[in-house]
Amino acid sequence: MHEDPQDLISVYRATSGVEAYLVRDLLIDEDIDAQVSELNEPLAGLSIAAADVLVRRSDLARAQAIVEEYDRKKIERAERPEWKCPKCAATVLGAYDECDVCGTLRPGVEE
Repeated sequence: MHEDPQDLISVYRATSGVEAYLVRDLLIDEDIDAQVSELNEPLAGLSIAAADVLVRRSDLARAQAIVEEYDRKKIERAERPEWKCPKCAATVLGAYDECDVCGTLRPGVEE
């Protein structure tokens, strides 16, 4: 069986539609044609339907490298400790770079 390099295959299963579009946009920024599968799914938009990011088979290796870097950074952010906002003193989850109370940036983060 011949595998067509133009076939669309899943490179990432996102936890939400928002994440799927984020990953799709990262790939597009690197000139990789990417789509989100949920556009054609009957349960699209529901939390029970995971969204896949699809790329052409010919772009799979490049796309996987970008997705692996995205996952690495996502894990790194999730493991950061909570921080105290210097403006309002709120305790903010480590994964956030902006205070969810007043919008102040985490110390050391550039806009």
